[in-house]
Amino acid sequence: MQRPLWKMGAQRFGLSVLVAVLFAVMWAPMSQAASAQEGKKVYEDKCAKCHGDDGSGNTVIGKAVKAADLRSADANKKTDAELYTQIENGKGNMPPFGSALDKEQINDLIAYVRAFSKGHAAGKKAH
Repeated sequence: MQRPLWKMGAQRFGLSVLVAVLFAVMWAPMSQAASAQEGKKVYEDKCAKCHGDDGSGNTVIGKAVKAADLRSADANKKTDAELYTQIENGKGNMPPFGSALDKEQINDLIAYVRAFSKGHAAGKKAH
């Protein structure tokens, strides 16, 4: 006996949803990594002069303008929204980058900057 057509369609639909969910779960880490890679390019172009290659702020310009150490606990406490606003509008001696960077670039930059505090924390634990 054959199954009704609507039951076969429901099974196919369920399988399609399952495949879509699995793809989304597997794709999410890859897209985050790509974001951080794009963020690195933006960082090197717009931020490294002051914050340094390692995010420490230990550059000639960074020391002069008292650039934040992006590896610090204080920087790590900031939410993505706070970082976004700071990058977009500037703060203190940091100029605004909202007109130079689009939303995606700022979000990529945040993904990259988050890696500084993770690496710094791991380095501290190793000592």
